Amino acid sequence: MTQRGSFPRSTQRTNDCKAFDRLAVCLLVTFFFFPFELFLDEIHAQTPVPRTPAAHSNPSSGARQWQQKETTEIPPKPSEDQGIALPKIADRAEEMDGLLREISNELTAKSELIETERKTAEHGEEIRRRALQTKELLVSTLTPLELEDEQRYWRSRNLEYGEERRLLTLRAAKLVEQIQILEAQQPEWLATWIRIRESPGIESVVERTKRQLDKIQAAKSLAQEQLNIVLTLQNEVAQLDQQISDILLQVREARNGEPTRLLEPNSLPLWNAHRLPQLDQSAGPVLQGSFDRSFTTAREFLRTRKLAMLSIVGAYLLALLAVFKLKRYAARRTPLEVTSEASHVLGRPFSVALLLTLIGTMKFVASIPIGLAFVFYLAYMIPVLRILAPLVERRARIFLYVQATLYGLEGAYLLVQLPPLLRRELYAVLVLMALISLVWLVRPSKMSQAMLPRPGQQMLVIGIRGALLLLAGSLLANIIGFVSLSQVLGLTALVGPFVASALYCGARVLALILGVVLRTHCARAVLNLRIDAIERWGSRFVMLGASLFWLKLMLQLVTFYDSVIEVSTKLLRHPISFEKIHFTLGDALGVPLILLGGYFLASAFTFLLKNVVLPKLPLQRGVPYAISTITYYVLLLLVALAALSGAGIELNRFTVLTGALGVGLGFGLQNIVNNFVSGLILLVERPIHVGDTVDVGGLVGIVRRIGARSSTVVTFQGAEVIVPNSNLLSNQVINWTLSSQWRRVDVPVRVAYGTDPERVIKLLVAVAESYPGVLLDRPPMAFFMGFGESALNFELRFWSAWQDTWFQLQSDVTVAVAKALREAGIEIPFPQRDLHLRSLDASMPENVSEKDIRAASTDDSSSTDDSSERNAVS
Repeated sequence: MTQRGSFPRSTQRTNDCKAFDRLAVCLLVTFFFFPFELFLDEIHAQTPVPRTPAAHSNPSSGARQWQQKETTEIPPKPSEDQGIALPKIADRAEEMDGLLREISNELTAKSELIETERKTAEHGEEIRRRALQTKELLVSTLTPLELEDEQRYWRSRNLEYGEERRLLTLRAAKLVEQIQILEAQQPEWLATWIRIRESPGIESVVERTKRQLDKIQAAKSLAQEQLNIVLTLQNEVAQLDQQISDILLQVREARNGEPTRLLEPNSLPLWNAHRLPQLDQSAGPVLQGSFDRSFTTAREFLRTRKLAMLSIVGAYLLALLAVFKLKRYAARRTPLEVTSEASHVLGRPFSVALLLTLIGTMKFVASIPIGLAFVFYLAYMIPVLRILAPLVERRARIFLYVQATLYGLEGAYLLVQLPPLLRRELYAVLVLMALISLVWLVRPSKMSQAMLPRPGQQMLVIGIRGALLLLAGSLLANIIGFVSLSQVLGLTALVGPFVASALYCGARVLALILGVVLRTHCARAVLNLRIDAIERWGSRFVMLGASLFWLKLMLQLVTFYDSVIEVSTKLLRHPISFEKIHFTLGDALGVPLILLGGYFLASAFTFLLKNVVLPKLPLQRGVPYAISTITYYVLLLLVALAALSGAGIELNRFTVLTGALGVGLGFGLQNIVNNFVSGLILLVERPIHVGDTVDVGGLVGIVRRIGARSSTVVTFQGAEVIVPNSNLLSNQVINWTLSSQWRRVDVPVRVAYGTDPERVIKLLVAVAESYPGVLLDRPPMAFFMGFGESALNFELRFWSAWQDTWFQLQSDVTVAVAKALREAGIEIPFPQRDLHLRSLDASMPENVSEKDIRAASTDDSSSTDDSSERNAVS
């Protein structure tokens, strides 16, 4: 590309005029500066004149600054002092080449800009055509769903063009920055070329400098050309955005005024409707126009939301994979671990995955066009009929099938646009069919065949009767000319029951999946004994969420949602005053909600911290419990402060209350504070851990809990003893398991006189070493304790590895010792006494025979032998 106002291409002309140096310099300076000024003037002429933007749109700040600069500032003429030093020209040329390559890479191809201009023009024509259609529709009577469809379309277009305006603004600012960089470089290179062009011997340097000037001018011209195109596009997009905002405002005003027009007749009665020619139209053109509008809307949406649709497909595949894994897990479990309902639900993995995907995309579906949204809504029929129908008693499934049929007919009616009169007639026929069907279902014979539980049957009867009232009102309103009211009542009666069934099906599936997940090995290891409580409360919260979501959908369906939210907001902001105390109803309701929600969040966080996070860290015993408990107290304190702040109470007003509280702590609450502080000391110092075996004042048991005021000790008899925390610090406490679970066990043994002591010691040690429960890290030992009155006293000492098994181990080893002594022939003596008779009555031998004395002695010896053996073992 060549530069405008061409510069001389060679230095031959200067070499021929060396004799006229001064004249040549003057001529050359004039020759160079005059075209450069003409070039700058041409740049000024090419700068677009700012157009008056729309009322709410402003041109980009970068573009506005560029226009102001072009119109007010004139760059100074270059002087020779601004030139680049000769030794630095090569380096600066390389830097300039890199800068030009970077700017060139950032510029958009001209073909792409032309294509963007063409697409913008096409979209503008489409927007203007759709705007005319919307204005025509707003003049006629629109249903709430039609208004919702229009609002969704124009809201998506508003977001799209707002984003496009933002990108164009950034692009214009970037182009302005690039042009400013090139303008800053051009005078320096121009001054350099002017200074060195007459120097002999550096023709290559002069030529390179000239090429750099040409490159700078070419890049600047290209950037300026793209800036002009971008500014033009920005202006067109701003005008389209203004038009979209105006249409969106009109649609919103129509939606906001819809509730007030429900009780106003908006058409003639059905028997006189044929008199209006605008109502009696041909179905072909209306149907074709509706189809074209829906097709265009769907095409535009899919064009801009390709990634979102692919994400939905990916979510379905991930859900399907998860359900298949749960199905394989449930197949290996027993009926006690996985219920029959859960097995039935997981037996339909494709329907369950579809249901989970539809539930997860509810927020996304709420923003897409109504035509595509109803495709998603009709897809609910597949999982509901596949999953929920088999879970319902066979004779009661007819109610579900009727709901699904009426729901499908209503969806088809809403999707197909027909002439107004034909739509009214078809809607009257549809409502009449629904009335006849429900009257047939509500007959006592049919209700008795349903075989539902009495509460469920009563709720079903109430629901059907409510639907009958709504359908009757809808039919009557349609006949007498209240078309909008008829549409609202009919939508509520025909769509509401099936939506409730779909949400109930989703809640039930989620509850069953939650039950299966909670019974996995990982969940059991983490949750321990809280599985049933979590499953019960989780199911309740899921059902509550489904009910609230159904209520929200119904309010949105009948266009009352915004009005309800507005009224609720005003009610919550209503001021309440008691003398000098001022607050709102929202503050009064917010405090208990913050406290309740904060309590559950603090409990859940502490539970996860204690059972999931801290056990994986290399911490000493008792540290995880102390950290989690102190964290729990801190979170509760923060929740209390948040509740006070939410209520609008300033904490600096509690100065007097704090002083009164300090006095109360010094008197009435002294014992409570003492126990609380003692509990904190126990958690920080950790002389006692949860699970330790302690002896507190003769009370032996296991510590189950260290609370804020007291601790719980469970005795070996099963009694739970509440011990104040101050007693655990101020009194003597024996902790059997503070640093180790080892426990020494002592077994006393008595053998008869005459037995070899060394043999007895070896025998006792061998018995202890051979028993599997005895800890061998500390070898068992036996000791000869001394001479008794009637036996030699020994004691066997060994160690148990666990505190909770030592008593059973003592019993088992004692039995083994008794067996070993009996097999070794070692006698366990019983207490003996020598009786010396000094005198005996002469008649005694005659009365007591020797045989009787021997028999009595034998009986006494056997009984004494048994008691002595028991005493010796114990």
